[in-house]
Amino acid sequence: MSKTYDDFLTSVPEADIAFVKEMHEIFLNHECKIDVKEAKSGFTVTYFYMLDKKRIALMNYVFRKQGMLVRIYARHIANYEKILDTLPEGMKKEVVKAGDCKRLNGISECSPTCTAGYDFHMDGVNYKKCKNSAFFWRVCEENNSFIKEMIENDLRSKFEVQ
Repeated sequence: MSKTYDDFLTSVPEADIAFVKEMHEIFLNHECKIDVKEAKSGFTVTYFYMLDKKRIALMNYVFRKQGMLVRIYARHIANYEKILDTLPEGMKKEVVKAGDCKRLNGISECSPTCTAGYDFHMDGVNYKKCKNSAFFWRVCEENNSFIKEMIENDLRSKFEVQ
């Protein structure tokens, strides 16, 4: 049986429901689609859009021991990287400790299907991070406004590029 957005909402911590609903509306208002799957540790929810018959993910919600996390696929980070300088220290630490992109750093190829990570600046330092871990944060009151701001900027950039 396929899972729905409402099924997912039942597993979202009470403190995060308003944020999750607000983000859901933002994605739907930008003609994005949602894919809800059940995983070992809870639901995996992906928001995406189609571009030339290709599925382009914008964000995932995943559940881990430390709670609900969000992974942002910031394809257009170069257009709004100044936002990264305004992140709380905890979010910045997560970015710094994220794995480096092997492809961008010329070390080796990660996977034949990997489209490479992100090359960006934060606090004047150049980072080349893996797209799967660069912007992977806990959903919580301190982080939510920054998560929302990044998504809104990426959605704006998406429409400017198309």
